[in-house]
Amino acid sequence: MNKYLKDIFIHLDGIPMAAIYELIKSKKIKAEGSKNVSKAYMNILYAVLKAQKISYSQIEQTPYDFSGIKDYYKAAVELIQLNKLKKELHSQVIKSFEMTFNKLYSNYLKAVQEQSFLKTREDVLLKHMEGAIIAPIIIYLSYNLNKKMSQFSIDYIEKISPEILLFLEKTNIVKNDVLTDKGEYIISRSHAYGVTTSYMRTFAHLEDLLLNNYKNIWIEDDFGDEYHVNRALNVWGSGNSHKNYFKKIDSCIIKVFNQPLELQPKGIADMGCGDGSFLLHLNQLISDKTLRGRHLDEYPLLLIGADFNKAALRETKNMFSNQKNKPMTIQADISNPEKYADDIKNAYSLDISDFLNVRSFLDHNRTFLKNAKEKQGFNCETTNVFAWKNTSITSNEIQSNLVNHFKKWKKYISKHGLLALELHFINIEEIHKNIGKVPITAYMATHGFSDQFIIEYNVYAECINKAGLNLNLGYESLFPSDELKMISINLIS
Repeated sequence: MNKYLKDIFIHLDGIPMAAIYELIKSKKIKAEGSKNVSKAYMNILYAVLKAQKISYSQIEQTPYDFSGIKDYYKAAVELIQLNKLKKELHSQVIKSFEMTFNKLYSNYLKAVQEQSFLKTREDVLLKHMEGAIIAPIIIYLSYNLNKKMSQFSIDYIEKISPEILLFLEKTNIVKNDVLTDKGEYIISRSHAYGVTTSYMRTFAHLEDLLLNNYKNIWIEDDFGDEYHVNRALNVWGSGNSHKNYFKKIDSCIIKVFNQPLELQPKGIADMGCGDGSFLLHLNQLISDKTLRGRHLDEYPLLLIGADFNKAALRETKNMFSNQKNKPMTIQADISNPEKYADDIKNAYSLDISDFLNVRSFLDHNRTFLKNAKEKQGFNCETTNVFAWKNTSITSNEIQSNLVNHFKKWKKYISKHGLLALELHFINIEEIHKNIGKVPITAYMATHGFSDQFIIEYNVYAECINKAGLNLNLGYESLFPSDELKMISINLIS
């Protein structure tokens, strides 16, 4: 593990944690709660604090000043969305970000003067502040400008704000006007910041969530996209991260498409196709390295890219713009496979059960429908906490819901299988021991405060079995290790 990867993981945890620190220190939310406070989202906040082994009182008593995070995140959202804004607003947005950055950086410098990094528990709070400050800067330089920081001069950074350059020097990203080894590594992994940073607007509105004003977040923004998450940025971050798992997936895909041609699926149906990078990789792999690839004239490989988000479908089309074999794209909801199947049948006269279905990091982002009849017994119980539209959900309810979810998919994936990458929770008592090894707190907050449901791998496996489906263990891969099962790859049928 690269020594700077720990910095990235703690930075990611810091994006939601800094927002939580500011909210608690503002005293607008009481630890004891009140009738005006959302119990559902307060439970998630308590769980996040528990994962970090930080108490409410510790945050209230810390001398560090996190004021300005809320306004900073709002300014950062505008900065990152410059590719959508009119050019004449560019300087205005930069100025807004610079003003809020300067306030936060001033608070950061005061904190640094009081303590040295990572010698005490409190210093993790400083590292969290560092992450909250650096994330939107990294994203702006790498995502919006579509370049790596090392490709343009330090003069450009200083032009945005001299204080930003000072901050990058203070955090050992830049030294003597060039990137340090740490800076080179972090910039090379800039996409790792994408998913967590895409939820900054949610974190800027934590007060709304906790005061029962959640409807202020579940709306469309001025561009007709989801307000609470920058989905295009989310797709960019997650799409690049998928590359780490492609090698493990390759052997499964090669085996499927090396079967006798008449036994092979018609193609790949990717639900939640994101930016299309996963589908593009599979298309190229099958073409280059399988029996199917040598017989594409007789057995063409059909591709379906489905996603609930229109921005993702646009990104998929862009990804395949120079490809001969282009996917059929369709808007679809993972929680409604029957409608998805019907829409594919009506639009293309195809049956999705004839395809190898694939998806990545999506089943946890399904719609929750409460049904008392779904409750059942489980040997394993998740230690995570969940909410759905300002209502708390029990572990049994979320697990029963997942069983029912896979039952809906069963008839569509039993024939050729479902190749699934999934994100998982780890036991909440183990998170503190693994800070810096996995960014689980960041995912716990991004998903918890946006009504998504990540559960431990053993719980996930039991739910699949209860749905009458099987995990083909010959294709199973777990990341980052068998002990820390945060990401899984499985062929489910």
